[in-house]
Order: sequence, then structure tokens, then C-alpha cells
Amino acid sequence: MTYFRFHWIFNVPLLLVLILAGWRGTWTEGTALAILWVVLAAVVFTTPWDNVAARWGIWGFPCNKYTLRLGYLPVEEYLFFVLQSLNVMFGVRALLHLFPLFRHPLFFHFSIITGICVVISIPAWIVLGFELRRQQRGKSPNLRYALHLVWFLPVLYLQWILAPLLLSMHLGLLAIMACGFGLYYTLADLVAVRAGLWFFDEKQITGHKIAGLPWEEIAFFFLTSLLVAQSFLLLLPDDQR
Repeated sequence: MTYFRFHWIFNVPLLLVLILAGWRGTWTEGTALAILWVVLAAVVFTTPWDNVAARWGIWGFPCNKYTLRLGYLPVEEYLFFVLQSLNVMFGVRALLHLFPLFRHPLFFHFSIITGICVVISIPAWIVLGFELRRQQRGKSPNLRYALHLVWFLPVLYLQWILAPLLLSMHLGLLAIMACGFGLYYTLADLVAVRAGLWFFDEKQITGHKIAGLPWEEIAFFFLTSLLVAQSFLLLLPDDQR
């Protein structure tokens, strides 16, 4: 198996099924823009994170398993960002269309209090970021992957500050998306690792594994699936969520 073939097995068929499942739902310019913005954000946000990890050697990719490398990553890895994001978003659309009980149209309102909370939170996250970076340079290299996951937490946190009512009303949907896609990509990742598509540096993970996969890798899929689902809900037009 190659990384490109991995997409044809695990990502493309699932995407086609999810598109068909939610195709009869409402399509507007706002829907298309929400999908576009989330995909763009996923690529922009994940590219430096993934490149830094590959540069540090937390994980790597055998040369005979991919077609071309940009920076420290295969082209197929960038494609993974896009396909996973699309799968999660079309999964949200399918669930909202097939099960109307998940729909809770709410107007997204940015208040002054929300803005104050965001501004107060930013310095705290910056301080935490520098402290975690110092920890990574310390005597615990096996925590590198675990600490690297913290990259995603400020965004999840800020989204809940921005729209606590909207996200809490869709908590069931978010749980299904995070758990469903987290489990699906964990199983796909298990196949990929066993096929030698990518590997991990045992010195930079805690060593705790589930079914042969580092727990950090599993947490990554659950966190990113939740992040994409929340971002998509926030950007969807009010009458479509």
C-alpha cells in the first residue's frame, strides 16, 4: 500500500457516501463558503504543526510510500488535511439532514463580554505555550508528541467562549462526529502503520499504546475531528444547523 492508495481506500469512498447522504439538504452560498473556509483553515493551521513534528522526527514517512514531498511532508499528507476535513463536514451535513432532531437554529452573536473573555485568554495561552516549549526542550523528550497536541486546545477553548450556547445545543452531534471519525481514522491509521506508510519515534512518545498505536496519535484524530465539526457549525448559516 502507498499513501496515495490509502486515500482511495479510506478517504475517497467515505467522502462520496457522505456527500450523497446529505446531498438533498439545503445548499447555499453560505454553505459553500463554510466548507471552503474550514478546509483553508485546516490546511493553514495544520501545515506548520505537522511540518515541525516531522522536522523534530516525532513521525516520518518512508520515501517509497509517497509521490512527492513539500517541506517535510508528503503531498498526500496535505491531502489528508483536506479529505479528513471534508469527511467530517459532510458527515455533519448528513446527520443534520437525515436526523432533524440534531438541528437547533441559533443566531451567532458576538458580545462585548465574549470579546473581553477572548482578549483575557490570549495572554494566558501564550504563557502556557512558552512553558510547554520549555518543557519540550527539557529532560522529557518522550512527552514531545503529547505536548505537541496542545496546539489544538486554544482553538477548541476559544470556540466554546465565542459560542457556548450554539455548541452546547449541538453537543450530541459533536460527540458523534468526534467519536465516530476519531474511531474510524484510528482504525485506518492502524492499517497504515502496519503497512509502513508512516512511523513514530519511540523516544518522543510516552510509550502507552492502544492496539499498537500511541495514545497521542489516537487523541489527534479525536481532537481534529471535533475541531472541524465545531468550526463548520460555527460557520454554517443559522437556518442550516
